[in-house]
Amino acid sequence: MTGINFSDDIHARGRKLHLQTNTLEADQKIISTLYDGGRVLCQDSGYYSSRHSTEQLKKEIEVYHSKKIEEIELLYLISAKVKTVRHPLSLNMLGLQFLKWNLLDEAISELELVIQYQPQYGEAYLSLGEAYYRRGGLSEAEQYLEKGVQVAPRYADLWQKLGRICLAQEQYKKSIEAFQSALKINPTYDEAHFMMAVCLTEALAKGIQEKGFPQGEICQKQIKEHLSRAAASSSRFTVPAFEQAMRMFHRSEVKGTLELLRKVDEDLTPIIDLNFHHAFYLKYMFGDEGRDAKSIQDYVQQLEALIKKHPTFPDLHNMLGVAYLIQCRGLFNKALHEINRACEINPEYERAKRNLKLAKNEGKGFLILLRSLLK
Repeated sequence: MTGINFSDDIHARGRKLHLQTNTLEADQKIISTLYDGGRVLCQDSGYYSSRHSTEQLKKEIEVYHSKKIEEIELLYLISAKVKTVRHPLSLNMLGLQFLKWNLLDEAISELELVIQYQPQYGEAYLSLGEAYYRRGGLSEAEQYLEKGVQVAPRYADLWQKLGRICLAQEQYKKSIEAFQSALKINPTYDEAHFMMAVCLTEALAKGIQEKGFPQGEICQKQIKEHLSRAAASSSRFTVPAFEQAMRMFHRSEVKGTLELLRKVDEDLTPIIDLNFHHAFYLKYMFGDEGRDAKSIQDYVQQLEALIKKHPTFPDLHNMLGVAYLIQCRGLFNKALHEINRACEINPEYERAKRNLKLAKNEGKGFLILLRSLLK
């Protein structure tokens, strides 16, 4: 069977994007690639079943392709709605969704509105740092992250990202200080330990001789310690390239170690990818779809599956609690419909009339609660 391909233009805010979806048969994989004027912006992927017939598979790929187009187009539609309500949480999630597709100008536009409306919103500074970094604006990224650690000094991720940006500019001492701040807040922060080791290894390879900077055996000892703690803190570092880098460092092959550590960093995936949560929230709050029982159930199942893998991650439990309340809203509306139907069939049914009145009155409090939780 030859590969299956679908290709369409997406018109958004005066620019023409292009989405191409194709199958990679060897891996039973579906790959969607987003282009802007021939330049690759982003790739998203999924898997398909080999049990499908050619026609069934073609239909599956077409549906996948169409959903990706709808997902991107919906971001622009939601963007127009969110701007009218001036809601920082929604703007931040929208910025993260644009960032997912590497639509950097759009992401920056949404995220800058977040801090305009709520200057203490630490996560927005983190995302702005990432957006400007991807765009090549290292000084802008550093400026936003510097502001971020001022307004949210206990947010370890901000310090870790600042350390990365300083390292990209070869500001080794400042980079180390930022990683140290992250580790002071969270001593088991695996990525901060790893990046501290990368920073020290790069400085060692280049022979950096800054005042107060660890040198020689002290530097080597710290590198080993941080690499060991990164590996002990997360299974993300139990990969062949990391293990090879450790062996190479023990042989004092510093430059080779650095190359391998950079490869590990390039391949590093998030501990938890919450893009599905942001997408659900935006669709539920601002989209024409997303409130049906299937969409909500799919969202709940994704959260339940993640909690099995990460049972001590508090945000997931909070999200799932709110998701269950959203499901309750659906059941509440069904209950109202049935009781109201009873009254329509028998207008003299006093018990049903009483239940309907009570449900409507008491239900207002539940809806107010849910609205408050979602804000």
